[in-house]
Amino acid sequence: MMKLGKISPLAFSRMRQRGISIDALNDLLARGQVEKQFDGAQVVYLDSPAPAPAWAGRPKPRLYAVVDAAGEVLTVERRVRLRA
Repeated sequence: MMKLGKISPLAFSRMRQRGISIDALNDLLARGQVEKQFDGAQVVYLDSPAPAPAWAGRPKPRLYAVVDAAGEVLTVERRVRLRA
């Protein structure tokens, strides 16, 4: 479980552009899965819940944040994975 620390200006700008709230970022950091990078940074991601049957054919959005070794949020994005 990570706590929200400092947010970089780029990350804050990206959050506004993508409609991601501070509450969503707090939830991501509290419940997300963490992948550690070789440089000390961490990628925290939260897969979206399973889609309703009507949406089964659409790609699923995935929310993730990149946090540096000092705990500053560098960027926050929604990524859509296309199925092969």
